[in-house]
Amino acid sequence: MKKIISILLTLLTFYPAVIARSHFRKKDKNMPTVTIHWKNSRKSITHSHWAYTEYPIFTSFNKEFFYQHLLPADTITDIHNPEQSYDCTIINKLIEGLLQELRTPQKQFTDFKVLQDKNFNYYQCCGLLVLQFKDYPFVLKLFIEKPATFIDPYCKGFESQFFFYMSGGMNRHVAGLTRIKNLEIINNEIENHPRWKGNITTPRKWYWLPKKPRWMKITGYNIGGKKELSTLMPGVYAIIADTLDTKEDAPLLTFQKRSELVMELCMDLHLFVDPHSDNFVFKYNKEINNYHISIVDTEHFPSIVGLKEEPFFNNHLEWFIYLGAKYFQDAFLQTKNDRREAQYKSNPCALQW
Repeated sequence: MKKIISILLTLLTFYPAVIARSHFRKKDKNMPTVTIHWKNSRKSITHSHWAYTEYPIFTSFNKEFFYQHLLPADTITDIHNPEQSYDCTIINKLIEGLLQELRTPQKQFTDFKVLQDKNFNYYQCCGLLVLQFKDYPFVLKLFIEKPATFIDPYCKGFESQFFFYMSGGMNRHVAGLTRIKNLEIINNEIENHPRWKGNITTPRKWYWLPKKPRWMKITGYNIGGKKELSTLMPGVYAIIADTLDTKEDAPLLTFQKRSELVMELCMDLHLFVDPHSDNFVFKYNKEINNYHISIVDTEHFPSIVGLKEEPFFNNHLEWFIYLGAKYFQDAFLQTKNDRREAQYKSNPCALQW
């Protein structure tokens, strides 16, 4: 059964590429087009596709916000032990060393343990790699792209392919830029919500850049009725986050009740958090006879899946069905007129800076 599901997912994912228009047909002059190259370089890569929209590619990088939230130059404290602090210069050196090791295809690193690499291509060295510092209580989410891989939705796993069609050419590199801003919004919502205030934990997060960052310049044409759009984006950046205790301690919590609590929390947060079950850790608090929840990831979920409305779900089954139907609609059932109109529609669920 698992093999059948895997085959079907593969066919669904690659089907849009297989049925691409004939090479003998003239290219639509109004089709959205993206050109990308390294800053100060003349060599560029161009890709045209109706999936491209102004948001999120051309609006997700806010340079001022990014630099305001960089890893401090001196020290950061341990969230679990405020009296303990760590030298950021050493942390910087460890990450720079990791980049050196990644130049050769390998999956074992001197100072880091790989936690997740399903969205990372070791051969092309691109995508998202999630690692744990071996000697520090922090998680590193490393984002690497080159112009050629940035616009290739097929080289970094299934999820990138789904996101591309569902959300205006979205990929993990762009989505990572939403994590810290969205974290601030989530924390503000929790602080002002009587039910969740004091019962939710989120990790601190900082952006990180290499000593000598390379910048990609992305230019869009015929997108959203605008003749030309452009933005800059770092080719390599990272997010450093506190390590949270992911061992659950909620023996009386049933699977169904857990699913309901996750959905209730996500609905109260306007679905700004991915409702995936693994994104939450539950611990029972005897003193208040209630559950304390840790949120592991803070990507802006509406941006990831291209939400333009705030749907309501009672459980994860409803959520899965909704996402499956949305992907099928976005990838297979869009007429040329539908895609033209989508270029001009505002997105009320877009992340606001």
